[in-house]
Amino acid sequence: MEKKIILPIAVFIAGLCSIIYELLISTTATYFMGDGVRQFSFIIGVYLFSMGIGAYLSKFFKNQSLLFFIRIEYALGFIGGISVPLLYFLFVNVGTTTLQLLILLTVFIIGLLTGMEVPLLTFASNKTDFKNNLSNVLSLDYIGGLIATLLFPFILLPFVGLYYSSILFGIVNILLGLFLNLIYFKNKKGNFLLGFASLSILIILVVFGGKLLNTWDEKIYKHPIVLNIQSPYQKIVLTKKQEDVRLYLNRVIQFSSADEHRYHESLVHIPFALRQDAKKILILGGGENLASREVLKHDIERIDVVDIDSTMFHLAKTNPFITTINKNAALHPKVNLIAEDAFTFLFTSEEKYDIIIADLPDPTTEAIARLYSKQFFLMAKRVLHENGVFVTQSGEIYFSNTVFSCINRTLKKVFANVETYHTYIPSFGDWGFTIATNEPFISEKINIDNQNLQYLSTEQARNSFDMPKDIAIATTKINTLDNPIILDYYLKDWNKWKSDFTTNTK
Repeated sequence: MEKKIILPIAVFIAGLCSIIYELLISTTATYFMGDGVRQFSFIIGVYLFSMGIGAYLSKFFKNQSLLFFIRIEYALGFIGGISVPLLYFLFVNVGTTTLQLLILLTVFIIGLLTGMEVPLLTFASNKTDFKNNLSNVLSLDYIGGLIATLLFPFILLPFVGLYYSSILFGIVNILLGLFLNLIYFKNKKGNFLLGFASLSILIILVVFGGKLLNTWDEKIYKHPIVLNIQSPYQKIVLTKKQEDVRLYLNRVIQFSSADEHRYHESLVHIPFALRQDAKKILILGGGENLASREVLKHDIERIDVVDIDSTMFHLAKTNPFITTINKNAALHPKVNLIAEDAFTFLFTSEEKYDIIIADLPDPTTEAIARLYSKQFFLMAKRVLHENGVFVTQSGEIYFSNTVFSCINRTLKKVFANVETYHTYIPSFGDWGFTIATNEPFISEKINIDNQNLQYLSTEQARNSFDMPKDIAIATTKINTLDNPIILDYYLKDWNKWKSDFTTNTK
């Protein structure tokens, strides 16, 4: 390989790896800390700030720019490579505040080293045939960044995973340094051994990656893991202890087979009691098809299940643990599975439904928070028959009361009649639901005549509308696309709950 094209290639690879590290750490931080906007804002800000410091410091190494660039690649490859494994370790061993500070410290170091790369290569290129060095260096660096942003969501996250992606690109960084050392500094064996030692540590992390990930996952999930995959949208984990199967999405529990029937029977059959002639049903979320299982107990014509993650549909049809629980509902001819974002689906849909069931995750991110917005509820109302029923899960009514209240107040801006009800679910707590209609209804007239239910009865259904005296609808803002306040409410409630939980379990 001609030396004149070596440095351009080095610039491209350096730019690629640096952006990959930023994306990996930002995504990992969001998984662990929640609030993606805040995490990405913090990390991008610290990253750019430290890059500026690195660019300034690079001028002190102008005389040995290429040699120092090689050492930068060793350091950057090592720190970037261990960044995700380090965050996994910290998550299960330190508190939230300490974790946040260490995340930002890691980003600062990576940004500092990254900021030195381009100036050092620009200095080095002045001694070679690298024409128009500054513009070319920057162009190749930015092109590398573009490739990184395409690789990350379409290949690395769904197929390689966060842990192995960080190590893989750490190895690439170090190999780049070793290659440059071999080409330009053959006599500096100590420099070569430094890179080789860093590379060896990353290879060890690859070899023992499976065991390390299993150890960390066991500390997070407590019960034995029977499925652990990363889809393009979320980390999906199934655990099983004795007969209890649990589903987690991005570490947040979605159901426990021991008591999920309480949740799904309440979610589905109470709205059916208000619209017993319902034929066409829309389920938003619920890709595991447990809500579909309950809907199929009624004389309906069609169920459209809209979930953004087609991986969940695949598991609902093929995973033996899930198919046992959903009774093969995902394979039923009346069930139509639609892999699409719920917001986009409602925006484009021309259909009309008798009942819309929002079986969506808690608003842990901005993307989910919009599914509890006024605009989302307006679109749901548009595709609902005039005498139709809309219902949404609304979170834990005590520990997450502001979220529960926010959903109620937001729906009241859209529907004429909004009521809340709740069901105690041992795995989750006292769980709330919000039901909305255009026509008035009286909960005392609800009748549950389905004989295939494990939990819900007419008396239980009617009593579920009686809220405890110490649970009031709090004064909250309306959740909108422009101001997704429900996310702030959720994080505050969650932090308060986490503090209480930690205190009670020590």
